[in-house]
Amino acid sequence: MATVADIEPASLTITPGTAEQFTLTLRNEGDDVEAYRLTAIDDAAEHVVIEPDTLLLHPGESGTATATMRLEHTGSWAVGEMVVRFQVVPAGAPDDFLVLEAIATIQSFSDVSAVLSPPSLEGRRGATTRIAVSNNGNAHADADLAVSAGNLELTIDRPRVALPAGSTQEVSLRVHARSLLWRGDPEQHDFTVSVSPENQPSATLEGTFRQLPLLPGWTFIAAIVAAAVIGLALIIGLAVLLWNSLTGAAPVATTEPPTETPTVTAAAEPVSVVTELTAPADPDPADGTVVATVAVDAADAPEDSLVAVAVSWPDQLALAGDSCIGWLDGATDELQEPGAPGLVRPGDQCLIDPGALRSQADLEFTLPPEGFSGTVSAKPSRLVSVEDGTVAEVDPGIRTSSAERLEVALDPPPFWMQVEAYRPNPESSTRQYVMAVHRTLDADSDDAQFAFRITAPDFAQPPNLFGAFLQNGAGACISVPEEDVCVVDFPVDVPPAEQGSGRWVGGTLETQWVFVPIQVPTDESAAGLVSLEAVGITEGDDELGEGEVADLVPPATGPLVVGSDVFPVDVEFDPSSAPAGEEVQATVELTAAIFDDRSAAEDGSRLIQVKFDWTDRIDLVDDPIGCATYDARERVCTLDEPADGELPDIELTFSIDDDATFDGTDHADLLAKASVLTYPPEDEEDLTGGADVPGGWPIRWDATEIQPLDFEFG
Repeated sequence: MATVADIEPASLTITPGTAEQFTLTLRNEGDDVEAYRLTAIDDAAEHVVIEPDTLLLHPGESGTATATMRLEHTGSWAVGEMVVRFQVVPAGAPDDFLVLEAIATIQSFSDVSAVLSPPSLEGRRGATTRIAVSNNGNAHADADLAVSAGNLELTIDRPRVALPAGSTQEVSLRVHARSLLWRGDPEQHDFTVSVSPENQPSATLEGTFRQLPLLPGWTFIAAIVAAAVIGLALIIGLAVLLWNSLTGAAPVATTEPPTETPTVTAAAEPVSVVTELTAPADPDPADGTVVATVAVDAADAPEDSLVAVAVSWPDQLALAGDSCIGWLDGATDELQEPGAPGLVRPGDQCLIDPGALRSQADLEFTLPPEGFSGTVSAKPSRLVSVEDGTVAEVDPGIRTSSAERLEVALDPPPFWMQVEAYRPNPESSTRQYVMAVHRTLDADSDDAQFAFRITAPDFAQPPNLFGAFLQNGAGACISVPEEDVCVVDFPVDVPPAEQGSGRWVGGTLETQWVFVPIQVPTDESAAGLVSLEAVGITEGDDELGEGEVADLVPPATGPLVVGSDVFPVDVEFDPSSAPAGEEVQATVELTAAIFDDRSAAEDGSRLIQVKFDWTDRIDLVDDPIGCATYDARERVCTLDEPADGELPDIELTFSIDDDATFDGTDHADLLAKASVLTYPPEDEEDLTGGADVPGGWPIRWDATEIQPLDFEFG
């Protein structure tokens, strides 16, 4: 074997909550330059970070990497030995990998903590609280308890607790005042609890007891006033009797109806709800996703109530998953069960339990590969209860508050890829798929070459990369080093004659459109994925291998369906040719024919938008007909989801420039690109590749149609 590897130390001790390091040393004994990929495997894999994780070694050269092992500070780690394994994989001969082993001895530790619950007590003579003592370590511990207070009698049911690893013991504490407080203002008494674990510093818990008087402070004054009123009433009564006896007037009894005192019910105060919206500080473009966390703070919310939070996000993002208790439709208030993100729209309300230990919900969005900048917002709208699927609003509601906003910004990677279905013909055994490879330019960009691997499903023939072509028919791959690897060229200065051929530069972006024919059987209905994986980049004097490129460039997948079109986009001009100054009508027909029985797939998919592009020799006369909204600047048509499942045709009217003259081509192109979002399967059959929704169906895919409009000259 051409690789020599060693690990130091061969064994070490580690205490949970601390970090220890191994040193991996590699030597290349071969004759070629080799890149080695280092990974931790088996039980220790998720607890080890290797820096660097790739070593590039020339023949006879040695290199080292540091593997840092960190165990969480929890009691779940059993005392004893753990085998730590590392895999060393040479890129040139991945089957000749090495495995290094070392021993990590996990040390015992105890971590005792205590909580007084509740810490604040109230009563006329006494009250009871509890001391919860927990051992978060992996070894047995004992702890002594002591209490003290000035004017209180404290009774504890046991002064010492035994704590097995990972256990919690509760101790009752009775607080008793030495004497009654008859009247006056409440008095507050402080007390402390000392928890002293073995071999650990003591912890002091502080509590208070608020002693209430038996009689309120105003009782004595009220008694004096009442006695004075009664005495005055007796004097007046005796005076009246004496007067009547002297004048001989008979006493007259009068009865006045009792005056009812209206009962005033204080209106309940609205509950204060505070939301916080957070996301990772630096999302990784290679991940393709970002998780936004919506946290709510509603301490005064009624028991069993839920906070409804209206969440909005841009159309460029797709909600792929969430941990909401459920969703309320923003328009109908219909309850959507969790686990069905395909039915959730921007503006719908995420339900969060404010009384839960983790009163928050995670929202996972997929990001477009070309980078993104936009705002996600969350605004609490009301308190609701849900019982047997019925949603009811809970009084007293919430105080109106502003929406919490989260700016999500992601720079595009230097290269990214897309797979699109391009005019698939169900009757033909040859399907054309376009692989769009994009490059982000900057001021220092040089000519570049980009290599990517194309993988087709087992039922299809391997892609014929020697037959891959650009839009003008020229060969696309400047070399095919392996059967499934295509190398494309990215010159910074693209000749004007080639900018309409599938190779062009626009602004800060350079794009290659590579059309790849794939042979498939036509006598069955099957589905699978065409996937792209970056394997090499050469840019100026810099050359990156497969391991480095895989971490830098996100992969891409797209659908390959046999037996029916994936998502046909049909573009037609009427008339198909016209002279300068005339108008022509273009019709774009959209369908969603996914498999022979397509109902299940349509339930998990929805059309979002169609993007148009056309050459500058024709001009759009007015906004397209059939769009719910149209963005003229981006040339994007957004469609409403039809109730009957039928998608509307889109009609566009173009005028041909009066001064359109022959410039080397005799047609202008109209491109229609329809974007579809798909969502995760809902049952086990789908997850394992069911007939209707194949497992691993991409979260986003596109279908493209390019139609030429012929010009007539002189």
